[in-house]
Amino acid sequence: MLKFKRSKSLLSLAAPFLLLGALVGCAVPRELVTANDAVEAARRAGKDKECPNEFGAAEAMKNEAYAICKPCDTARAIAMANEATAKLNALCPAKPVAAVETRPAAAPAPVAPAPSVSLSASPTSIQAGQCSTLTWSSTNSTGVTIDNGVGRVDASGSKQVCPAQTTQYRASATGAGGSRDASATVGVSRVVDRLTLHVNFDTAKATIKKADDADIQKAEAFIKKYPDAKISLVGYTDSVGGDAYNQGLSERRAEAVKAALVKRGVDASRISTSGRGKADPVGDNATAKGRAENRRTEVMMISE
Repeated sequence: MLKFKRSKSLLSLAAPFLLLGALVGCAVPRELVTANDAVEAARRAGKDKECPNEFGAAEAMKNEAYAICKPCDTARAIAMANEATAKLNALCPAKPVAAVETRPAAAPAPVAPAPSVSLSASPTSIQAGQCSTLTWSSTNSTGVTIDNGVGRVDASGSKQVCPAQTTQYRASATGAGGSRDASATVGVSRVVDRLTLHVNFDTAKATIKKADDADIQKAEAFIKKYPDAKISLVGYTDSVGGDAYNQGLSERRAEAVKAALVKRGVDASRISTSGRGKADPVGDNATAKGRAENRRTEVMMISE
């Protein structure tokens, strides 16, 4: 089979020359030579295998051009040779490549803003049995919860809490952008012992008289019994005068007792003062005796 194919190829290559030799009395036109060169060029380029049908048809047309040129039908042979050359030059055209549609990249989805939350307590320190108010606010949140029994709450608000012991409250805000926390601590102290001083303040005054030194000494001795405890001084007034005035007066009287104790060597950092005005009376404000009982300062020893 290999010998047959080789013989066929040699025969194909010799055909043009045999045809040329067969031409009698007719010079071979340039166009036929060009057609023959085109056949060989296409074969070298592998187009006889890439598109064999088209190649075979063009080659046959070239051979026929040589054949009809034998009787010197030169014009027809030239036309046929030109046509064969044109077909050979146009063999196996490149297939058009489909255009790839390019679409702009989709814009990234917007990033949701992170939530924010704040939480505070007022007051931050209370005595056992008293209450504090938690206040919170949040933004970019879909839900807010506060632990230690408060639960789910509005995005902003306030709530009174009365813990039995020092408690840290944590607010958690959640939203599309994640979660955030905030915390606030309410310190709870316990009264270990208390002493009531009835310092004889003049009406509308917060000055401790010499005659009241015995009460200050009594307070000093009471405090020494609890060297590790904090000291809370709370001032009170009778009902004479307005609420705002009495509130300020009660605070000044508590500060006066503190100053007297510090002068006797009590550490000022251990002492806190506050006033309750005419609240929590222990005597009848309708009588002089009752009003005197209400003008008092309570000394409380606090364990935190």
